[in-house]
Amino acid sequence: MATSLALPPPESIEAVIFDAGGVLVLPDAMFGQLALRTLDHESRLEDWPRAYYSANLLLDSLELPDWGGTRRAMASAVGVPDDQLEAAVPLIEQLIASAPWVPVDGAVDLLWSLAAAGYKLAVVSNAFGTVERQLQELGVCSVGGAGIPRVGVVIDSRVVGVEKPDARIFQLALDALGVEASRSVYVGDTVKFDVLGAEGAGLHPVHYDPYHLCRGEHGHVAALTELGEWFAPATGTTAGDGDAKPD
Repeated sequence: MATSLALPPPESIEAVIFDAGGVLVLPDAMFGQLALRTLDHESRLEDWPRAYYSANLLLDSLELPDWGGTRRAMASAVGVPDDQLEAAVPLIEQLIASAPWVPVDGAVDLLWSLAAAGYKLAVVSNAFGTVERQLQELGVCSVGGAGIPRVGVVIDSRVVGVEKPDARIFQLALDALGVEASRSVYVGDTVKFDVLGAEGAGLHPVHYDPYHLCRGEHGHVAALTELGEWFAPATGTTAGDGDAKPD
């Protein structure tokens, strides 16, 4: 279990709020691999997740987002040669913005366990207006669907007109759940948008960093199972109104 989680006791937490991209879902590496074959470049599937998180380091280092630069960083990280990086940018953009994503390992199990323990759950994402539908279609979570983990609300920045790190987008989720920020954990995969945004809104941030890329002093987990282990005393002893995972 990670020892860097500077969080209050799990029994003092009422809500766990998740980022979507990079925490619950990831771009589909197979789609990315096929897209880059149009450039006669053969990437390795195992390189794509690390490339995604590596690109976050660039975002975190910039005062203003440079999405073209981020896409070039991803392409470079999967081995695209320098003279083809610009050609790769629209392909990476399509992967991020238009192609179906895939669930992150352990995400659904973690949501089930937290819901069953009675924690209130939500999603807050800088997204493209379709994240709620995608999460339901992928079987990750849903506000009202059956047979998958249930969350109280999915806040999509495109829909509500405000983006992380603005504290207002976090407050929308807190208001929907009826919980105080100080009794809520936020799990995200960037420093600038997620960790600093959540801190600014008064939540307890956890940085999901599967490749140990971040050197910040805030709390990190490298696997969602680590977060599940941190909540284990409460999930093992707390009775709640959460949904039970179907057999």
